Amino acid sequence: MKLTEQQIADYDRDGYLILKGLISPEEVALLQRDAEMLRTPRRGHPDANVIEKDGTSIRAAWAIEIDSAACAAAYRIPRVLEPVKQLLGEGVYLYQSRLNYKVAGKGDVFQWHQDYTSWHMDGMPHGGHRDMLTVLVMLDDTKTENGPLRFLPGSHHEGMIDPVYDTWTTSYPLHIVPDPRVESLVARRGIVECTGPAGTVVIFCGNLVHGSTENRSDRDRRNLYFAYSRGDNRPVPGGPRRKHSNNYIMNPHPHALEVVDDRALLAAATA
Repeated sequence: MKLTEQQIADYDRDGYLILKGLISPEEVALLQRDAEMLRTPRRGHPDANVIEKDGTSIRAAWAIEIDSAACAAAYRIPRVLEPVKQLLGEGVYLYQSRLNYKVAGKGDVFQWHQDYTSWHMDGMPHGGHRDMLTVLVMLDDTKTENGPLRFLPGSHHEGMIDPVYDTWTTSYPLHIVPDPRVESLVARRGIVECTGPAGTVVIFCGNLVHGSTENRSDRDRRNLYFAYSRGDNRPVPGGPRRKHSNNYIMNPHPHALEVVDDRALLAAATA
């Protein structure tokens, strides 16, 4: 798949693209199967999971590709990786991956934040919209009531905003955009909800301000996230590093990615 010139212009302007129907129902079913495995001790690296503040519900699974053949294929199929290479160039690598679960009735909020704030604190020198981006894959139908991701369109043009470290709102401490700045951005740019059927793919850049509400529904809302970086944009040797919640936040093998066969995700059914 190739992005059109208009789609690239939209991404440059707004900081995101929403692509519905990119992942087939059969492929979504395989990713859902592995999502259920990843939340249990059956995954090979259960210490890569983070639990909600209730002490029982899973919030996120990190480094999902190391235990899931379907996830390992999903971030390299042409429909996903070719658009990434159009925006970031050849030599891109996987910077990190995770699966956010938003468990029905329990999935908590994600405060308004910029991903690059944390990446910068881990030594990443560049975070512009042509330096780093994330691909989101919806594993469930996403509606307003089950806590969709929300964007402040064009907020990436503000650059990296000085954050506040929020340790009290949720079980997941986060460097967030201060409330007065959020209010100003909302007044100028509005809010866009990323809703859509399972299989929808969203591309958004590292400096785009985003967050999500709690899941108030009786349905889970699971999203895959694959963060990519330009090939020559790598953590500064000996540079800063945050204290991470686990050892799987940054990909330890950030090699240049090659596109795999477009049927690779379906082939994971036999893996």
